Amino acid sequence: MYSSSQSSSSPPGAGKLIRLGIVGIIGIIVLVMVGNQGVILSMNMTEFGDQFTKPLQYSLISAVVLAAIALVNVDAKNRSSIVWYSIHVMVTFLNRTTHDPVTKNISSFRDYKLSVPQFAIWQITKILLFGAFFVNIMFGLALTHLLDGNDLGVDKLPNLFSLPFNTPQSSNAALTVIELIPALTILVPPLLGVIGIRLGLYVGLHSIVKVITSYISDSSQGKPKFLNYVSTIEAVIGIGIIWAGINMFFTEQIDYNTKYVIGGTLGAGFILIAFAIYDKIRSKVLTHPIKRDIYIRVFALIAIGIIAGTIMAVNNSIADTRKIEYLGPYTQQQITLNRYLGELDKITVTTNDVKLTSISPNNIKSYMEQNRDVLDSVRIWDWEAAFAKLKPEIGLIPYITFGDNDILRFNNTLYWTASMKPVIPSTVSLENRWYNEHLVYTHVPEGFLTLEATTGQSVQAQDLFSQRSIYYGEGGLFQETWSAFPTNREGTSAEITNALYSGAGGITLAPPLSWVFEPNFLLSYPNTSVHVMRYKDVYDRMETLYPYFLYNLFGQKLDIYPVTDGTSTYWLVPLIIGFDTHSVPWSMGNPYLRLVGFALVDTYDGDITLLKHGDDYFADILESQYGDKFLPIPSWLTEQIRYPQELFTWKTEMFNIYHVTDTETFIQANTFFQIPEKIDAYYIQAKPPGFDSTQFLGLLSLELRDSRGKNLSGYMIVENDLPTLGNMHFYQVPLNSTTKLIGPTAVREALEKDNNFAQLKTLLRTPRIGDNILYKVGEHDVYFIPVYTAGSGEGVVAQLGTIAAVGAAFNGEYYVGLGSTQQEAFEAYLQKLAGVVPSSTASKPEPGFDKEARIAKLKSAFEEKGLEIVTPTSLSVPLSFKEGEVSLFSQIDAEATDKLLDKFLDEFVLQKTRRVLIWQEQDTINIGVLSTVEGVPELHYISVIVGK
Repeated sequence: MYSSSQSSSSPPGAGKLIRLGIVGIIGIIVLVMVGNQGVILSMNMTEFGDQFTKPLQYSLISAVVLAAIALVNVDAKNRSSIVWYSIHVMVTFLNRTTHDPVTKNISSFRDYKLSVPQFAIWQITKILLFGAFFVNIMFGLALTHLLDGNDLGVDKLPNLFSLPFNTPQSSNAALTVIELIPALTILVPPLLGVIGIRLGLYVGLHSIVKVITSYISDSSQGKPKFLNYVSTIEAVIGIGIIWAGINMFFTEQIDYNTKYVIGGTLGAGFILIAFAIYDKIRSKVLTHPIKRDIYIRVFALIAIGIIAGTIMAVNNSIADTRKIEYLGPYTQQQITLNRYLGELDKITVTTNDVKLTSISPNNIKSYMEQNRDVLDSVRIWDWEAAFAKLKPEIGLIPYITFGDNDILRFNNTLYWTASMKPVIPSTVSLENRWYNEHLVYTHVPEGFLTLEATTGQSVQAQDLFSQRSIYYGEGGLFQETWSAFPTNREGTSAEITNALYSGAGGITLAPPLSWVFEPNFLLSYPNTSVHVMRYKDVYDRMETLYPYFLYNLFGQKLDIYPVTDGTSTYWLVPLIIGFDTHSVPWSMGNPYLRLVGFALVDTYDGDITLLKHGDDYFADILESQYGDKFLPIPSWLTEQIRYPQELFTWKTEMFNIYHVTDTETFIQANTFFQIPEKIDAYYIQAKPPGFDSTQFLGLLSLELRDSRGKNLSGYMIVENDLPTLGNMHFYQVPLNSTTKLIGPTAVREALEKDNNFAQLKTLLRTPRIGDNILYKVGEHDVYFIPVYTAGSGEGVVAQLGTIAAVGAAFNGEYYVGLGSTQQEAFEAYLQKLAGVVPSSTASKPEPGFDKEARIAKLKSAFEEKGLEIVTPTSLSVPLSFKEGEVSLFSQIDAEATDKLLDKFLDEFVLQKTRRVLIWQEQDTINIGVLSTVEGVPELHYISVIVGK
């Protein structure tokens, strides 16, 4: 029989087996993780080639160089290491006896040394362990470019250190900084960062550890050397202050006080180092610092601070009254540098002399015909209405949803194009989710819907996009997961719509690599190769293969949109680079942004083609490293391409401030512009002043900042046609213009006040006022505003209620025209402007030319000829002939009226009779004569419309 103690005891060696089992499990987990990552790395290199290896190469270069600068200890004599010293102390502490004091087991860090092999291996190990934290792909790319013998302005960096100490003349200092921007944006910031880390580790941390351990060691012997410790701390603080002073040369702003800040900081640092050297020498004799010496050091630092602060305060006080003299030269550098950052010198500024000129009612039809190209191109349907109208076309398909809606141009016609993304239907159960994610919902079969932006008519997407299947897109399952299919499916497919993918996207994995990539394939396809498609989200794909560019700007994803060469469909991705400029003097922190080119990402294969457009220094760096990978923009893309909205808006924001080049005006800050609230860039077909035909343009209206009137200071446009892509024009309204250009806020108010619209509004069901886009129609600045009868709610189709044409030129009166089309609305606007119908506000007749004056003018034309005017109460004539009609509302109509009257008098009155009939019908004055032809009375007359 076994005793209870025997029955509860573990078998011999059980603990060892358990430990081995745990180690084995951990080993398997590590092996699987390492194996999986190794397979992914191998897949990336096989599928993408140098598209993947080049960024990896630049990452490795930057990691090695920057980690080496930050972490490698070159002090081979002392061969110290805090990490190994800490391990040594911990081991010693654990092995100590309970009676040993703690101080006995802590040796001085100053006396601890690694062996030469261990020291060398540890320096390499640090790079391998921590190199990933120092990856800066831009630094690696630029360093490679520099080592290839190219210039980045590094040799001119010493010129930077003289800038704070010289009052700049003209813009020479800013031009010097501009030459240094490549180095200041790519090379200097990471170098400053790693040098700071190195100083913090090997000067700061090492010295502090030495002081602490020396104090413990010396105290155990009863001989603490306080003066020695103080000298070390003084040196550390002094070096830190000097490093802070050096960093002040790489600042975003330099003014008349900067030199005193830098001088005071460097002075304080060097004084502390001098005191440290002095105390280090004295520490050989003294152990404790003298109280008087401490006071001297404190008072010296305080004195430096007081002197520098006093000088700066005096300068600020003087500058308050002599601001232009003191601050002006530095402000000029700020303006010059930021105009370079925003490429503002390339913007053409044109004075827009706003006038409110009415058109004679007799010429309205011909005027509209002359401007038919603009009127036919007006964008009536906005994003929200187009989205609402396209949404029902998805129908009852539960596995796709909208991704984005973009404005595109084909054959000089604008279209809203909605792209879609796949999603898992909510009805899919949890146990079936993996299967559906990876093998079924792999793509969108017909991924685009299109709507004509002017008429609102749906267009068959296949008429624009021959290839509509999207395997590589944005959002949804594209972003969440990968897809796959077995290579032996032989005509049977689990994909939706029984699709059989036959493109070149993805990579085929044979067992056992397929098992490591996805363990489910071990059991489901043990002997079958699997074709895997990864990085199906365009943003993820581009960021993995081309991480140099920005795919998220100002808190939002970069806008990409579909284009086609007639056969294949691509996503057009703007390639925008951006650098922080906090190390660039006078940049004020405004970023350096440039358009390098575009990328075409095939929606079916995922293939990426790079297109070069930019000509800045970074575009040259990329072109030198990627060689023939950058291709010219193909001709078929000429009409579909557009300038990125993000860059257009950012450049306009820069222009809002730095259009002011006069330093005094800039300092007064009363002529800055701003984009009106809730207004984004509109992409439209328009014909601004100076253009011979309608062009595909981006438009942004600008207001005077802090102006209460919210009138427009002008509007900015950007061209989208090659080769003028990106050219910007600003049409500026003079501040002293008597006729104002009303802004988006005022134009909404004008529409709301219009009597006709107020009546119509009550008849419309839940109306929504759409975009108010400013167009130049001939000589008239006009807002075209669509009004919809339904919004974009679920299951609701937007309908167009009316279109308003609101005059943007304002001289005290608003003119609003309504119509079912933009042509009708514009005609109604011109009629109101001409006075044919009452305007939306109280009419102000032209002085001396009201209705009675106009009738009197007509009568005087006959009285001057000695003719008798007869006003019949009724007319009954067998035959009547209308010989012409004209409108008379203003002086500009007088010439046409006089011509018609003279012609009528010559042909029907002067040679036949001295008697003229005049009678009125509502708003028309009729002028006629009676004659008898072969015994039959005939009435010949003309009509002059004079209004009600």
